[in-house]
Amino acid sequence: MVLIKKCLFVIVILSTLTSCQLAYLAESSYYQAELLRKRVPLKYALKHYNLSPQQRERIELTIELREFMENKLKLNTDSNFSRYVELDQPYVTYVVSAAQKNALKQHLWHFPIIGAVPYKGYFKKEKAVQEVQKLKDQDLDTNLRGVTAYSTLGWFEDPLLSSMLNMKEHQFISTLIHETVHGNLYIKGHSKFNERVASFLGRLGAETYYQNKNQIHKFKEILEKESHDELIFSQFISAEIKELKKWYKDQQSNPNLLDLRLRRFQSITQKFKDTIAPQLKTENYKGFAQKELNNASLLLMGLYLSDFSEFETVANYHQRDFQKVFTELKSIEGQENPEKALSQLVTKLTK
Repeated sequence: MVLIKKCLFVIVILSTLTSCQLAYLAESSYYQAELLRKRVPLKYALKHYNLSPQQRERIELTIELREFMENKLKLNTDSNFSRYVELDQPYVTYVVSAAQKNALKQHLWHFPIIGAVPYKGYFKKEKAVQEVQKLKDQDLDTNLRGVTAYSTLGWFEDPLLSSMLNMKEHQFISTLIHETVHGNLYIKGHSKFNERVASFLGRLGAETYYQNKNQIHKFKEILEKESHDELIFSQFISAEIKELKKWYKDQQSNPNLLDLRLRRFQSITQKFKDTIAPQLKTENYKGFAQKELNNASLLLMGLYLSDFSEFETVANYHQRDFQKVFTELKSIEGQENPEKALSQLVTKLTK
């Protein structure tokens, strides 16, 4: 009954929106309810489901992690990840993003509760594909990707999903903490900051977990390699996005802009192959060389790949104590400009 009331409440809130948006919400609410209806307790899944050894390990690890997040990290899990759902598809949702073709400007969707967001998720791939076509018909660049996990920001009890169980152990731990952070710290209308803070705290939380288990050696080597690659790639893609923004401004009056930009995309890919790929220590970004670039895909990378140096400054100031770092970042939640507030916090701490 509580679940039904929540779903209906969301529909009532959005009743002021267009019929298309309302239809989207009603459909999403239906599939969300269906997803939650399929939940079973973790121990039931361990006993009755045909699981691989790794899937079994990840579910057992989830039981431990929930206690760790509550007792050690002091995060409110709200019963999240206490139950399991076996999906009939590889991803739980399919997320669409879009951007203008003649400028690096994201297409935004506006919703109450969460504010403006640069993506729209669908539980069924065919619906996402239809949305992509509608956006293309509006002459927008598009990007479609599958998502293994997401947070309902406390509206529902998020289950552990079969799509999450194939991750490497440290990535799985970071992801559970990442999604739990979203339910504890979220700033309406600031998707990039929300993703940055959840990503950083997810990793710091994983680091804390391994420290607590006296297994930091298990995490340190791979973390150093992944951090090395992320820094190199994020600096590369951030610089390319910055240069591309300027290029679009300079070429606005050029009638051949759309043809010329294909060469720009090709030059970005070639630069990656020649200068970035040889420096990488993991396979995490090797797929970039084969990716078909457009404004939507580049902006999506910019959303999730950012400079974490300011977060690192806050963490190091507090000797990487997760609770203290989280408290500091939580204080930004009510600020109108969280990025500026973070910079001001760093300035205060480093005086």
